[in-house]
Amino acid sequence: MKKKNLFIASALSVSLLGAVALPSAIFADSDVTDSANTSTTATQDAVTTTTGDHVITPQRARDVFDDSFNSKNPVSRFVLDPGYGHLKIQAKNTGDSTITFSLVHTDSNKQYIVKTIGAHSSLTWDSTNSFSQGLRSGNYEIQWRAGGDIVHGSAYGVSGQYPSDLQ
Repeated sequence: MKKKNLFIASALSVSLLGAVALPSAIFADSDVTDSANTSTTATQDAVTTTTGDHVITPQRARDVFDDSFNSKNPVSRFVLDPGYGHLKIQAKNTGDSTITFSLVHTDSNKQYIVKTIGAHSSLTWDSTNSFSQGLRSGNYEIQWRAGGDIVHGSAYGVSGQYPSDLQ
């Protein structure tokens, strides 16, 4: 009789453990973050909102390109999504030739700017200084030239919803 009671008590304990552990494993969800699955979109100066247990962080700035150059006439291509029309470009010339670059909205063929960067210099261009309402959404390209020489350098671009997102 004692063996039977011991067996029933053991079976009941295992059943109870399964009843608690199995739903916990099944319903374990969004509170765990997997760093391998996080977005590469940059978020800067984001305001957070708390709703119940969840924190909502709106994305107000996005990386749009990050290029390194070591060739003749390279091109940077990117897209400005609707609502992200403020653009900041940071470029560094590591070569001995002056670099000239032009920003073109390829959907309309509108050229927004042409800028130069001296040898071994850098430049930061912010659209809010020239286009206070921002740039139109769509496809863009930046053509990089060094007067027929190889373009040596790098460039980075970020778009934002508001001018303050680009700080």
